[in-house]
Amino acid sequence: MQGFSILEAMAALMVLNLLCLGLMAWQLQAMQAQRQALALQQAVAMAQDLGQRMQVHPGAWQWYQLEMDGATPAGDCRQSACNAQQWAQSDLGEWLNEWRQRLPQARARLQTTAGSDPVADLLLAWPGITEQTLTASVAGCPPSHHCWQTSWRP
Repeated sequence: MQGFSILEAMAALMVLNLLCLGLMAWQLQAMQAQRQALALQQAVAMAQDLGQRMQVHPGAWQWYQLEMDGATPAGDCRQSACNAQQWAQSDLGEWLNEWRQRLPQARARLQTTAGSDPVADLLLAWPGITEQTLTASVAGCPPSHHCWQTSWRP
């Protein structure tokens, strides 16, 4: 008897199919990890941008406040003169719009304290399958979101 029987060929194809399925699952995991790394990179870049914006207007520090699901701050201080509070709200509105453009359905919370030791606490959240290792240590992270939190001083 020479060559392969149909049964042997089908068994070989079955093994090949299982290997291909495993490779496809591995590729999917790699793509998801790459997407999460890019989202985290965007979060870090946006936090740096916000920190720089706040340094430009140190007198408006205490007015930089943003609730997770609060209204989007509004105002346009490029066309008219604004006080410190209006400038902070205008600046936050621009920043939040850019954050949502980079990662649709993204959310943010910013809490600042003024006084002798001012601190800014920023929590950034974007949709994704929640992994315990990524979000377990972030208090206030919404369900089904990946979160990243940072804080800084002026």
